[in-house]
Amino acid sequence: MNESVLVLVSGGVDSSIATHILREQGFRVQGLFLRMTGLAQEEQALERTLHICDSFGVRVRVEDVRDRFRKDIIRYFEKSYLSGLTPNCCCVCNWRIKIQTGLEVLKQLGMDFLATGHYARIQRKGKQSLLLAGRDPKKDQSYFLHQLRPKALERMILPLGDISKEEVKKMAERLGLLGLLDVESQDICFFKGDYRAYFQGASQAFLRPGPIVTTEGRRVGTHHGICSYTVGQRRGLGISDATPFYVMEIRADENVIVVGKKEELFKKDVLVEDVNWIVEPEACSSLRFNVKIRSRHRAVPAILTFPRKKDKTRVKVRFDAAQRAVTPGQFAVFYAGQVVAGGGRICA
Repeated sequence: MNESVLVLVSGGVDSSIATHILREQGFRVQGLFLRMTGLAQEEQALERTLHICDSFGVRVRVEDVRDRFRKDIIRYFEKSYLSGLTPNCCCVCNWRIKIQTGLEVLKQLGMDFLATGHYARIQRKGKQSLLLAGRDPKKDQSYFLHQLRPKALERMILPLGDISKEEVKKMAERLGLLGLLDVESQDICFFKGDYRAYFQGASQAFLRPGPIVTTEGRRVGTHHGICSYTVGQRRGLGISDATPFYVMEIRADENVIVVGKKEELFKKDVLVEDVNWIVEPEACSSLRFNVKIRSRHRAVPAILTFPRKKDKTRVKVRFDAAQRAVTPGQFAVFYAGQVVAGGGRICA
């Protein structure tokens, strides 16, 4: 085999085993490490990556994308919370930073394919490339890849899609990479721990106090900045009652947190915008899909309709059964069986 593949490597077990598998399959392999944060942990990850890839006989190119990461991911994170939304940085970063940069470098190097260590599959059907859930349901990461464009999938390989995490761990043991088993193959992000700690050292705009009101409008407390709250949250509200209160809504323009009781958390209708379709809706046999509203949510049946018929980027989702804590800012992803048809940002 003379085909070449560029692998996004992070110093973790998943990208390392993906690299090993591709070499075993006969590809000419090169690694690509992305400097995104400039943190000490990232430099440690780079050292680990160089050591592992050297043991495989694989060269590594290092690309500095810190400015791009700051603009597209950190600003997105901050802007989302200031707008009362709960962001999902991984969904955005996988496409805007990792895959797009990988494809740019792929073109510069004149290589054939781009690979990552995600647990998802790509199926070729004639000229069409489909994104499928990973075989291991406990580790499936297709949700995080729903922003990929069809043209990108044509140039991609996902070596871990058909195997389980346990199989990956066994391979790592056989290769003497035991030290990696505690290192997730996710790139180091720009902070560690509870996201609320990030805002403590940020602008006072993130920490502006305001009222907490019930769904009936009765004031029951004071919040310490809307960035510290998310829909469905129960702890940290500082409100006592016979039964717990939960965050129902965040009204950023009024600097108000709305709380209610558990039974009020359930919604049957959801509005989704900025939808990316991997499979054009016209090509689907129906607009009935299984829908995930967060990465660890079990996909549930729903019917999709278009509020504006000619605008396929805005979708109304009606679930068969009401879902708990539907969170604006998170992503809803549509599955036709194992196939990811598309997905977009929950806005209401």
